[in-house]
Amino acid sequence: MADRKSSSRRVDETVGKSVNFELTIADIAKRSERRAWWVAFSAITMALILAGGYFFMLPLKQKVPYLVMADAYTGTSTVAQLTEDMSNRRISSSEAINRSNVAHFVMARESYDVAMLNLHDWATVQTMSSSGVKAAYTNLYSPQNPDSLYKTYGKDKAIRIKLLSIVLLGGGPGVTPKGATVRFQRSLYDKLTGVTHPMDNKIATMAFTYKTNLEMDDQSRIENPLGFWVTDYRVDNDYASSAPDEIQGTPLAPPGAQNPAQPAPDGPASAASSNAGLPLSNPIPPSPVPEQQPGGAGTAPAAPVARPAQAPGNSAIGVGHP
Repeated sequence: MADRKSSSRRVDETVGKSVNFELTIADIAKRSERRAWWVAFSAITMALILAGGYFFMLPLKQKVPYLVMADAYTGTSTVAQLTEDMSNRRISSSEAINRSNVAHFVMARESYDVAMLNLHDWATVQTMSSSGVKAAYTNLYSPQNPDSLYKTYGKDKAIRIKLLSIVLLGGGPGVTPKGATVRFQRSLYDKLTGVTHPMDNKIATMAFTYKTNLEMDDQSRIENPLGFWVTDYRVDNDYASSAPDEIQGTPLAPPGAQNPAQPAPDGPASAASSNAGLPLSNPIPPSPVPEQQPGGAGTAPAAPVARPAQAPGNSAIGVGHP
């Protein structure tokens, strides 16, 4: 009986230890799972906070361009910040209209094509020009002008215009610009061969205004609905002018050839005058000194010849009596 009781007690202890071990393993697994969930929730919370901060700071990020200017002579450099938004540049409706009117006028004024001239360009320039600008444009096609565009290029060639830049002048917030500077490139197009040759670069300076009370017909009003009126127009070459050609002139006569010097007075004072480099004149002809020819084209004066000093009674130093 005692052996059975002892064996049953051992069995109970073993079973109890097994149960406790299972409970311990289950408890450890639960704690580990709870800990893992806390870590996961913490990571998700941190990720959400970082994402919110990123989206909050993203609108504050912007590209700020800087212009670095260096002096070629001193080597000093300065940095200037460009405040205008170059990538997302905004333009007002009035500025767009002004630039469009300027572009239409310059394209019609500087282009040359007989077909387009009769169809559109001539009417556009005449509608948008004042009397002075209109007269200058009419003179380009005048039969009395030997350098007229029609006589120079004819019907088989055309001048194409490519606008490079348009800068409005004299404007501001709520103020209509009073002028514009337009840079453009000209190219010559041959209609027979289809070949285009670049010609030159030009810069046009113009002054304009708007006249709403202009008397125009319906077709002219379609071309110029707002009364765009060019009061002054000028075109120059868009590069530095070349040096002027060499002018061939007549060579100057040597000093003293046309206006000979007066005879020097006798005495020591004549030595000072001879040292000044002025030619001397003596009524007594000097025998050893060669006579100079009169100054002509391309003839240089003869070099002075050193002579021994004479007595004070002579009329000039370097001249002796035979």
